[in-house]
Amino acid sequence: MANSKIFVSATIVVILLGSNVQASPSTEVQPMEAAEAEGEARALDDNMAISQPPALNTMPPPADPRYYPYHQALTFRTGYESDLPKIGVEDWILGFQYMFPKFLSPKLEAGADLHREGRGHLHIGVRWIYFEKTYFRPSVKLAFDHFVDSAEGLATLSEFKNYYLRAGGTLEYVAWNPYSIRLDSEIIVNFDKTRLLLLLGISRGW
Repeated sequence: MANSKIFVSATIVVILLGSNVQASPSTEVQPMEAAEAEGEARALDDNMAISQPPALNTMPPPADPRYYPYHQALTFRTGYESDLPKIGVEDWILGFQYMFPKFLSPKLEAGADLHREGRGHLHIGVRWIYFEKTYFRPSVKLAFDHFVDSAEGLATLSEFKNYYLRAGGTLEYVAWNPYSIRLDSEIIVNFDKTRLLLLLGISRGW
């Protein structure tokens, strides 16, 4: 009988202990959802962090209003010629120059200057333009020059004294796009003579 009481008492103790274990789980165990959220937060590093994309500038930058886009030009000019070393109006000049199409310097340029009494100069050379895509376009020029006299006809081709070397500088400013004002100062020289030319012209680019 005593054994039966001990067995019943042991059974009751075991049942009570089991119920306490199930009713009071360990407080150190985290809920499943919280553990998963913490795991995701740890998995993300700086490279995987989501950030706002930079604002896209859909509008192109404004074009420079003082940009000179033309590749060729035609210039009409007038002025005077003087024998050096003295300076005076020896002869009036009316002429033109054409700059062949090319994006950047040096550019090929040819022209003709008409003097009085059927005389004149034909010249072809190269021009270097500084700041050539802006409105202020100074330049220098080096050219080969031939003096022509209508009274002599083709005989001017055979006379060595009719050949010159032409060099000069130009100040040019675009006043009414595509029109610009040009101030030319040129010297033509050979073994016998040296002449100074000062000319004012209007140039049209396209």
